[in-house]
Amino acid sequence: MEISKESENIIHQLESLASPVRLEIFRLLVEQEPTGLVSGEIAEHLDQPHNGISFHLKSLQHAGLVTVQREGRYQRYRADMPVVRGLVAYLTENCCRGTRNCSQPQPADQPLEEECVHEDS
Repeated sequence: MEISKESENIIHQLESLASPVRLEIFRLLVEQEPTGLVSGEIAEHLDQPHNGISFHLKSLQHAGLVTVQREGRYQRYRADMPVVRGLVAYLTENCCRGTRNCSQPQPADQPLEEECVHEDS
């Protein structure tokens, strides 16, 4: 089975997010959009050592999930929102085909009986 370049990128992004610390960093950066945070602020928010945060930020940056911009002697990190949207779109592009309406969560105590409603239908 041949894997497309897009699939390889998605796999790399998901592997990067599989770390609990990186996932928390990423979620924090998404919350802080569009301003972002410098690594010291991230370490402080997450009560983690600065050198460990830098290691995780490099991994997220290498996966394309965050961008970095130098500000004097600091580096400001931001979630790369177009990449984030692309990842979510990739994961949900074929959501619930034929099972129910994807846009409305089904209460846990109700059976899944609704037809899936897609824009292209």
